[in-house]
Amino acid sequence: MNASPSPQFVGIDLGTTTSGLAYIRSDGNPEIVPNADGDRMTPSVVYFDKHENIVLVGSAARDSGDPDRSVHLVKQHMDDPHFTIPIDGRHWTPTEISALILAKLRRDCSQTIGEIRDAVVTVPANFNELARKATLAAGTIAGLNVTRIVNEPTAAALYYAHTQKLQGRILVYDLGGGTLDVTILELRGSEIRCLTSEGARRLGGANFDERLLEIIAHAYQSQHGVALYENERQRRRVLQSGEDMKKILSKLRQVTDTVGNEVGGLTRIELTRDVYEEAISRLLTRTLMLVEQSLQSANLSPQDIDHVALVGGSTRMPRVREILRQFFGFEPTSCGNVDECVALGAALFAQNGAQVSEVCNQSYGTLALLEDAATGEAIYANSIVIPKNTPIPCQHSQTYLTSEANEQRLEVEITQGEDSDPAYVDVIGRISLELPPNRPAGCEITVTYAYDINQRVQATIKDELTGQVTAVAISYQGEGVLSDEAVARQRLAFEAIRIE
Repeated sequence: MNASPSPQFVGIDLGTTTSGLAYIRSDGNPEIVPNADGDRMTPSVVYFDKHENIVLVGSAARDSGDPDRSVHLVKQHMDDPHFTIPIDGRHWTPTEISALILAKLRRDCSQTIGEIRDAVVTVPANFNELARKATLAAGTIAGLNVTRIVNEPTAAALYYAHTQKLQGRILVYDLGGGTLDVTILELRGSEIRCLTSEGARRLGGANFDERLLEIIAHAYQSQHGVALYENERQRRRVLQSGEDMKKILSKLRQVTDTVGNEVGGLTRIELTRDVYEEAISRLLTRTLMLVEQSLQSANLSPQDIDHVALVGGSTRMPRVREILRQFFGFEPTSCGNVDECVALGAALFAQNGAQVSEVCNQSYGTLALLEDAATGEAIYANSIVIPKNTPIPCQHSQTYLTSEANEQRLEVEITQGEDSDPAYVDVIGRISLELPPNRPAGCEITVTYAYDINQRVQATIKDELTGQVTAVAISYQGEGVLSDEAVARQRLAFEAIRIE
C-alpha cells in the first residue's frame, strides 16, 4: 500500500492505560490512525520477550501473561527521578518505556499516513516539571520532534469546540485510566483561555479496577475458602476480567462472569451496578472535591459554568454523569469517543495552532528568611515567585536581602508547591552564585523565574551590587533521569530495536 503524503504535524495522546495518534484529513477534520494491529488506541503496555530481541507494545504486550517482563502504568512514575524497571540486567527508565510506546505509534502509523516527525504530545495538566521534561525526552528518543507539550484538557476542549461547537465557560472533567484533571477554560471563537486546573495523579480507571478486583476476590474467597490469586500473573488475569465486567456495567445493571483457579475451581460471579458504584463511591466523591476546588480557585460557582465536557474512558460510567448532573443542574456533554478526543484535539492544535492561554499548574518559589507579619520575627519559609494559575509564558522576579555579612556563596533553592511551610513543598533545583568578599548584610539579590509554553522553568539570580548573573535550567538527579547525552545515545539505539 502506498502511503499518503506525510502530514505536517500529528497529535499524540501518551496515556496511562492507552495511547493514540491522530492527524488532520484533507477536509480539515481530525482522525485517529490505527496501529499495525488494527487498534485505534494502543494499550500503554510494554513487554520484553525473553527468547527473541523483540519488544511488544500494545494489546499483545497486555495479553502476554508474564508480569515480570511487562510494564504497565509507567506514566504514573514520570515524576519519580529514582524509579526504574529492571529487565534482564538493564534498568529501564519511565522515559525509555514511554519512548517505546511513542516509537510503536510513530512506526505503525507512518505506514498509513506517511513518515511522521513533528508532533504535539499531550500530558495531564497536573504534570510537574520533571514529568514534562521526561515526556519531551521520550519523544526525542522515539524519533519525534515534539513541537509543543499541550495539557490534555486543553486538547480535549479544542476538539469539543471543533465538533460540538461548545463556547463559553467550559469545565473539562478528564477521568482517564490513571489520572483526573479538572480544568476550567473559556472558549471564545478560536481563543482558549485556561482559568484554572486541579488534578490527582493517581485517581482514575485503574483505581476503579482495583476496587472491582477486591469485590471479585472477596466473593471467591467466601465461596471456596481459598484466595482467588496468589501471584501477579493470576492477579493480572482476574484484573482483565474485572475490567471487562466494568465496561458491561456501564451498559447493563448486572453482569455475570466465571473466575477461578486450579485450587478452588471455577465459580460464577454475579455483580450489580449498585454494588460496584457503592465500592467506588469514595473515589467519585474525591473527583467532586476536585471539581469544587477548581471552582473555588477560579472564584466561580456551578452556575457560572456553561458546559461540562467529559473526557476519558472512565466517564462512560453512568454514575459519573449522574453526580455531575446533580452538582451542576444540567447534563454533561459527551462526544462519544471520550477516550480518543485528547489525541484528536492534539492533532487540531498541531495542524491549525490555536490561541491558547494556559496557566502554570503549580506555584514556584524559593526558600528564604521572611518577616512574620504577626511577630516581626524572621522565619524560614517558602516565598512564592510565580503563583499557581498565572497565565503563561511568563517571567516573575522577587528581590531578597542577604542575611549575613561576608557571605561568599549564595545558594537559592527552587521550590514547587503552594504551601509556605518548607516541609510541604518540593525542592526541584538549586542555583549558586559566588559573591565577592567583605560584603555587608542586606545586599539585594533578585530571583527571576521564567515559565515557557511547555511549562518548563528557567531560573536566574542576580547580585544587584555587582550585576553578576547566574542562570540555570531545572535539572534533576536520579537513576530514572536521563541526561541530554543519554537521550541522544538512546535516540540512535532505538532505531535498532524491533518493536511489534
